[in-house]
Amino acid sequence: MSGVKAEQAGPPAVAEPVAAFWCALLVVDGVAQPGVRLEVGGDGRLLAVTPHSDPKPGDVCLGTVLPGMANAHSHAFHRALRGRTHDDAGDFWQWRHSMYAVAGRLDPERYFLLARAVFAEMVVCGFTAVGEFHYLHHRQDGSRYPTPHAMELALADAAREVGIRLVLLDTLYLDGGIGVPLAPEQRAFGDGSAAAWLARWHSLRAALGAARPAWGG
Repeated sequence: MSGVKAEQAGPPAVAEPVAAFWCALLVVDGVAQPGVRLEVGGDGRLLAVTPHSDPKPGDVCLGTVLPGMANAHSHAFHRALRGRTHDDAGDFWQWRHSMYAVAGRLDPERYFLLARAVFAEMVVCGFTAVGEFHYLHHRQDGSRYPTPHAMELALADAAREVGIRLVLLDTLYLDGGIGVPLAPEQRAFGDGSAAAWLARWHSLRAALGAARPAWGG
């Protein structure tokens, strides 16, 4: 026998609340309930939800509280286009030209800074999760960055820093239109083939721990 002494497993440790919030009105499962007390653990998870209660000493007292919302369809870099949708009374195609110009100016460092600001804006507006449709995979000429998945990691780091949950919807981008090859301004989006995209996606999944594919054109 080894010299390591086996200890009998005891009951699982019970997390202790580190913060408590009393909500004058809280929407629970779509129903507004008065006087709800929330106990939160050190990892940010709810430990207890007690309706029809009074606040206790030390509780943070709030007014009307809603559950965190999810932004199910985001393109973080489009934030740089806000207010420019109808430049010079333009149409969708003019907007798309502006969008490609913004995409062409982004690298991992700039993308991180932009995405961090966008995700922080979501958090202060009540969003706690975001589904990010992502297709800025490579350099503008289509070549890869020296650091694998540099643009994807920039998004993940930005979300982690501001504390929003991220579902990275990595997008397959093969054509510039029906039967049309990618234009020069679209080369950063493409992987050349579905097989090459899938190989990169599997590598990305391993790098991030989880990712979800999406199809785009």
